[in-house]
Amino acid sequence: MKFNSEINRHLSGELFSAGLDIPFFQEKYPNQTRIEKIIEITKNKNVIHVGCADHLPLIEKKIKEKRWLHGLLLENTKKCVGIDNNLEAVNYINKTLKIQDVFYLDITIDNESIVDNNHWDFMILGEIIEHIDNPVAFLTDIRNKYVGKIDKILITAPNVFNILTIKDIKNNVENINTDHRYWFSPYTLTKVLINSGFQNCELSFSERVKLPFFKAVVRRLKLLIGLESTFSANCFSNLIITAKF
Repeated sequence: MKFNSEINRHLSGELFSAGLDIPFFQEKYPNQTRIEKIIEITKNKNVIHVGCADHLPLIEKKIKEKRWLHGLLLENTKKCVGIDNNLEAVNYINKTLKIQDVFYLDITIDNESIVDNNHWDFMILGEIIEHIDNPVAFLTDIRNKYVGKIDKILITAPNVFNILTIKDIKNNVENINTDHRYWFSPYTLTKVLINSGFQNCELSFSERVKLPFFKAVVRRLKLLIGLESTFSANCFSNLIITAKF
């Protein structure tokens, strides 16, 4: 999904509105997990995977369940290099799992010859941006450092614009990962990337939430008559955005 020209003028700051309505009902999306969508986008590409390690105690379990993203990227991309700032996890991946193209680095500080020596299609930052104190400064540093070396960035983040979060709000409840700094909507995540210097943003949605009764019945009826079920943006808990460096 791409925003239209009028909304892009608001994103760039050319126009301003204190109450812009952005409809999302026109487009429908397939029921895909975050990992399935990332693999689809990066299939046979050259990829830098930032934050590749995941939580160390969960790696083996996720490998067995075919849910460890970095392992799946290694199987499906042309070339994939991992970067993480968790030294213990990187050592485990290098020494126990025998995966060598994983490095202990800070991408905004360290001089990474592994990036400079190749040209890359994507840099992936999965479920990272909501943990960053200043996402615009963070992404601006990345863009300034890697423009011309990497074609696109791919970011995933929780989607505040979903029916379960809206239900919590109606019940006067906030359900939150306590390390998160931000809730992102399709517009605000795009705005952060535009303000960081990225261009040509394209959004998709993944991780369908539990449907309300009526939507669930409609889905079952579609399946019974052989129709593929697709869903509106507010049925997904995860945002995926790609943008050009």
